Amino acid sequence: MIKKKATFKHWLSEKTSKELDEQSKKLLHAKDVRHVRLMADAHLANDVCVGCVLATKTLLYPAAVGGDIGCGMLAAEVDLNSDDIDASTAENIFAHLKTNVPIQAQRKPHFVDSIGKLSSDKLRQVAQRSGGLQLGTLGRGNHFLELQRCHTSNQVWIMIHTGSRCMGPAIRDFYLTHAEGQSKGLGYLDSETERGESYLNDMQWARRYAERNRLLILEQCQQLFQKFFSTTIDTAQMIHCDHNHLERISIGREQHWVHRKGACSVKGGEYAVIPGSMGSDSFHVKGKGNADSLYSSSHGAGRQMSRKMASRSITTNHLKEQLKSTFYQPEKLAKLTEEAPSSYKNIDNVMAQQRKLVTAVRRLSPILSYKGV
Repeated sequence: MIKKKATFKHWLSEKTSKELDEQSKKLLHAKDVRHVRLMADAHLANDVCVGCVLATKTLLYPAAVGGDIGCGMLAAEVDLNSDDIDASTAENIFAHLKTNVPIQAQRKPHFVDSIGKLSSDKLRQVAQRSGGLQLGTLGRGNHFLELQRCHTSNQVWIMIHTGSRCMGPAIRDFYLTHAEGQSKGLGYLDSETERGESYLNDMQWARRYAERNRLLILEQCQQLFQKFFSTTIDTAQMIHCDHNHLERISIGREQHWVHRKGACSVKGGEYAVIPGSMGSDSFHVKGKGNADSLYSSSHGAGRQMSRKMASRSITTNHLKEQLKSTFYQPEKLAKLTEEAPSSYKNIDNVMAQQRKLVTAVRRLSPILSYKGV
């Protein structure tokens, strides 16, 4: 049987690199792949680039979801004016976060059984041992907690970016080890088999874990604002979304498995969060339901420089200049070079490229950035 040619579209403003082209072609020729889309923030990663969306009829590609399954964003308004946060209060906030929002592990494990049942004894053991200790933690890399100023109201918003911690990679690696096939170097599972159904169950488990993780962090921040400002977080307009997942949706007249790795779901009227960097603006957006993008948008600004390159080329003095309007932890300055604003694409360019995909409903600037580096 001759494979139906897959469709391809991208929303990048810049010319795609040779390496990105090669990754895209590999996906286009992989078994059962019907559509491939690159979002405006797409950049290289292992096997499948970040900012990629692909659709299949039956097969599931764990690498096209990635390791941090359920990684996403939570944004909520704080009953606080941005002028109320000065250098002194910022120092107190950082002290509270270091104690109550750990980067790596809690002192005591959280109970994870209420999240649901994983499909294998091995994954259940990981969840009980490490998953419980990491629930309610931020994680390293590009994960962060920010306080931001809304441009129109001057109100403070909190933004939390983290995911499924150790559980997502454990689930991905378990199923890649047990993948039923390989296509273009990518392991896949058949959704109509027991193994495929198990992956779908465990992928959804990781999404719930990641959602719970962000909500636990939000609870700790509620205590923070009550303690220092005698105020609360207003969750009435809260936006909570993730950008590493699989879902079953209609494309045309057919049902497809849509894989998103570093891409938001933005169906018509659906809200999402698109961060810039710790020194540039972020956006709350509303989806336009564009079928051409497989109802997807970028999940951020996207890297234009690898972490290694950023660490080597961006000096601490240069970073200080980029962060002159943002409170940060000075003791982390050297490590923060890999997350420097200049290592990311220009968020305004990224937003301009996807104006047919989303409507910006709120623009925010960073006040304070707590990073897990």
